[in-house]
Amino acid sequence: MYDVIVVGGRCAGAATALLLARQGHKVLIVDQAQLPSDVRLSTHLIWHAGVDQLQKWGLLDAVVATNCPLLTGFSLDMGELVLRGTPPGTQAEAALAPRRLALDKVLLDAALEAGAELRQGVTFEDVIREGERVTGIRGRLADGSGFTAHAKVVVGADGTHSRVARAVGAEVYNESPKEAGSFNLYSYFTGVELDGVEFYSRPERMIYAWETNDGRTVIGVIQPGNAPRPARQDMEAHFLQELSTLTPGLAARVKAGQRDDEWLGGAIGTFCRQAAGPGWCLVGDAGVTMDPITAAGITNALRDAELASTLIHQGLSTPQGVDAALADYQARRDAIAVPLLGFAQEMAKLAPPTEDIIKLFMALAGNQKQIDRYYGLFGQTVTPAEFFDPANMAEIFAAA
Repeated sequence: MYDVIVVGGRCAGAATALLLARQGHKVLIVDQAQLPSDVRLSTHLIWHAGVDQLQKWGLLDAVVATNCPLLTGFSLDMGELVLRGTPPGTQAEAALAPRRLALDKVLLDAALEAGAELRQGVTFEDVIREGERVTGIRGRLADGSGFTAHAKVVVGADGTHSRVARAVGAEVYNESPKEAGSFNLYSYFTGVELDGVEFYSRPERMIYAWETNDGRTVIGVIQPGNAPRPARQDMEAHFLQELSTLTPGLAARVKAGQRDDEWLGGAIGTFCRQAAGPGWCLVGDAGVTMDPITAAGITNALRDAELASTLIHQGLSTPQGVDAALADYQARRDAIAVPLLGFAQEMAKLAPPTEDIIKLFMALAGNQKQIDRYYGLFGQTVTPAEFFDPANMAEIFAAA
């Protein structure tokens, strides 16, 4: 009998297991993969709120030591206007974009050092129940033999296509198909000089570039999910044509470097899932999957891990129990996640800016405090409600 079984040992699951194990709970992590292993479809960015979490947990130096630089400069190029700034209200005052092989290993190693157990090569098949309550999991090992384990709570940290979520029948809401979001085409390059984290907003396009581990950069072009997509054999030509047409300066730097990985691309449907039920809860993309245009996924996962582990610890430590402690998990998660989900989904349309949006960005020019607050929307140090509050809008326009 374990206190907690975490299904999924990557960033959301490893962080949840780490925090619970540090509080003295008996934690088992199970994963189908042999960990650590890379996650190909990830742009790796951890915004400021997530980096602050890593620093709080004492892991930031270990991630940086994987030869992953802190990212402190941010620019949004809109053609005739460039906004440079950094999110306010952070401890580390930086973002970070580690490859998942590096980040997940740091988190998993820390979880194991704290006392969590790891079983790899376990394919999750179903939950075990006593009445309506989840009391464990069953699955199979690589050799085909059966596997069962029991716990007071099961945490699903197994990603967008979560088998745990399906097994417990987690309700889905705020759902959007992938065609309503964005399509992201990107790869990795060496020898490309960057000026911090670079974003370029163009008609029906968003182009981005930032540095990850070992001097490599991840550079991509985002287009509407319902727009025609290049065939695999045409991805290189399509990518270079987009950059040459829309961002010739970046295109020249890319051509001076070298692509050192395959082309990656994709679009995803977005949603929220019911966060918890009797004996179970979901963290990370298993609970909320957002459009990747705001690169919020890892930051969200680390925040969910801390909230869920805090509530589970309370439940395991008090007579009221885990189910009572998790009763408001969904409301607390959604208070932050749902506005961010809506913000990302609106951005993912890549629609032409309205007259009001154009006026807002013109008003932001030269107002460094408010430019930084705008970046705080992405860094998750300023909420959409705070930034777009009528009083804050009035302050921006009054200053302009």
